[in-house]
Amino acid sequence: MSFLNGLRGVFGGTVPGDFNWNIPQKQDDLRYVFGPDSGTHLLYKHSNSCGVCFFSKKSVETVMKQRPDSLTYHFVEVRQNRDISNLIESLSGIKHESPQALIIHNGTLVWHASHGSITDAGIEKALDTLPEAARLPKHND
Repeated sequence: MSFLNGLRGVFGGTVPGDFNWNIPQKQDDLRYVFGPDSGTHLLYKHSNSCGVCFFSKKSVETVMKQRPDSLTYHFVEVRQNRDISNLIESLSGIKHESPQALIIHNGTLVWHASHGSITDAGIEKALDTLPEAARLPKHND
């Protein structure tokens, strides 16, 4: 492996297999997220050409480690899936930015952040404001 290929992996060129990312391939794979009684979802919009995305993705993955069963995590690579990224903007009413994270609970947008505002603490705080029935305990590793 060359040095540059190694950096691509480190900086988010692929979705690591260690995490339970749902990777939507078509718009219908994501439409249900915005329906009533759909549960809780975190939509993460990523660009492999953005350095900030590396850090925000690590923050989301920290939450994924602590709350693997609390919600469904969706990974959208915006350059490869522009139509899905545009659908998220249309259904959420939130202008596209990259990186961007949105939490949807039973079809309603309850939190969103972009760029350096995507932190594990911010995501945790947003999840802690959900109704009790939507929250599952954290795993303390």
